[in-house]
Amino acid sequence: MCTTHSIKNVVLYEIVLKNLREAIDYVTEYEAEFVQEAADSRLRERDAEFSRKRETLSKAENRIAELDNLFKHLYEDNVTGKLSDERFIKMSHDYELEQSNLKAMAEVLREEIKQQEKQKTNVKAFISAVKKYTDMQQLDAAMLREFIDRIEVSHTDKKSKTREITIVYNFIGAFDFGRAKEKAQNTTQKQQRTA
Repeated sequence: MCTTHSIKNVVLYEIVLKNLREAIDYVTEYEAEFVQEAADSRLRERDAEFSRKRETLSKAENRIAELDNLFKHLYEDNVTGKLSDERFIKMSHDYELEQSNLKAMAEVLREEIKQQEKQKTNVKAFISAVKKYTDMQQLDAAMLREFIDRIEVSHTDKKSKTREITIVYNFIGAFDFGRAKEKAQNTTQKQQRTA
């Protein structure tokens, strides 16, 4: 276990329980708003992630092509005597290693992009899970498996001595239910004032 990312089970349990209660309250009270917000949020997140991965993949593919070209020139320099055999072996080994690493990374990125393109936000599945647990008093393993994809714990902030904890849900990804509920309440209040 990485000690810089460790957190006490009791603390994590309370955070997850509180967050799931917020999720259930929000989805129960503002289902239509949740559907819209989750779709918008996931779309923005996915678009940003796609852009980053595609850019990284493009850079890796360009560098792979560049290394092929460098290797050709390196070989020509060795054949013409501009480069010693010892230097050629060292440089070609370095280029081949870099290219091998880039190819492996590019393959992983292609697979991740492919998986993300397949993945659709499944808000209805999340809503159906929420409806099964409208009065959640405590957590159990089945609930965690049904709701939570993963929990990310950041490094400790040196100034505030705090960590950011991100709960990534099945079907919808990371979602700030507290902020979404506040936004929905503000919208409702504005509508009531104008009515």
